[in-house]
Amino acid sequence: MNEDIKKSKANNIILNKSEENLLLEHNYDGIEEFDYPLPAWWVWTFIGGVTFGIFYIYFYNFAGAPSLKEDFKIEMAAIEKVITAQRKLTGNFDMADFKSWQGGENSMQMAAVVYEENCLSCHEEGGKGDIGPNLTDEFWLNVNKVSPDVLYGFILKGNEDNGMPAWEDMLSKEELYAAVQFVLSVQNKNLPGKEPQGKKLSE
Repeated sequence: MNEDIKKSKANNIILNKSEENLLLEHNYDGIEEFDYPLPAWWVWTFIGGVTFGIFYIYFYNFAGAPSLKEDFKIEMAAIEKVITAQRKLTGNFDMADFKSWQGGENSMQMAAVVYEENCLSCHEEGGKGDIGPNLTDEFWLNVNKVSPDVLYGFILKGNEDNGMPAWEDMLSKEELYAAVQFVLSVQNKNLPGKEPQGKKLSE
């Protein structure tokens, strides 16, 4: 037998001389094990993970870094600023601004899109009503006057008791104008749909 080839003690496996020193002395039920070195990428990944862990523990436990709860509060404060700024933009109805928007060539197209994406699921196609009331008849549950400013205020704040969400944090001012425009456009069409609800407002 070649001098560079030997057999393992337990299983008579033929070994190269280069492998002889890698074979560990112990065996389990005849199973022997080589002691090959770990891949370099694995070793460096492990070292990097341990190093990162040390700095992470020091940074967050001893160096005064913000906790997850504090990070959450900071992020929520930033979100609240954005919401507050948005509410300032949408909070007040301006009739002149609405009429200017209403006169734009794409106002009705935008009204249809906003209605389809946000209102259709409750008020059905054309506003004939489903979960929400029929928007095309003369009866109203939540407003005492069908005018742009009143409709805008109601869409803005909604009525949670009746299942109408507040849209002030979800729609831009133009999108709110579009929702108002759609409701005005279907007024008194009296489409067959949900039965009348509320108070009759038309003269």
